[in-house]
Amino acid sequence: MPYSRHLDRHAPCFGFTGNRVSLKGNFKMMSGQLRDAKGFTLIEMALVGAIVGITTMIAIPSFTQWKARYQMKQAATELAGNMNLARAAAMSRGTGITVTTAVTSGRATVTFGGVFPPLTLNEGVANITAATIGFNMFGLRAGGGTANALITLTPQQGSPYSVVVTPSGKVDWCAMATCP
Repeated sequence: MPYSRHLDRHAPCFGFTGNRVSLKGNFKMMSGQLRDAKGFTLIEMALVGAIVGITTMIAIPSFTQWKARYQMKQAATELAGNMNLARAAAMSRGTGITVTTAVTSGRATVTFGGVFPPLTLNEGVANITAATIGFNMFGLRAGGGTANALITLTPQQGSPYSVVVTPSGKVDWCAMATCP
């Protein structure tokens, strides 16, 4: 019996339910045309593309700012950690160690008096305060004085970070040009 729109609603032929004929597939047929086909329309694809584009335009500036902050924080913590290692090495060897910071070939570098290999900070650090800080065999900052020694790391963009060495030899860092 051929398909007809005038079939009884409850006729048991061809899996007929309601006004649709269910065939052996994932699609339904009505008047010889595909109905409920799977896939996306061109308008849906264009809308998704526009949403992705707008989201990307918003996210890229945030990512570059985050990356600059991350590079500065990483450089400050790396410098402070290596200076603490130099202080510990001075105490364990029973001799003084001098830490020197400078900009060499456009990159911020730190030397540790031959105890460790020189440290080149990441490319996010555009400049570093030129300083020479020593630790004596007791772990105190050599040279005395009551003021803190400050090494400022200046980024290519964003806020500077600082590494501070107290007269007692304690090394710390902060996310500003001058540490409290």
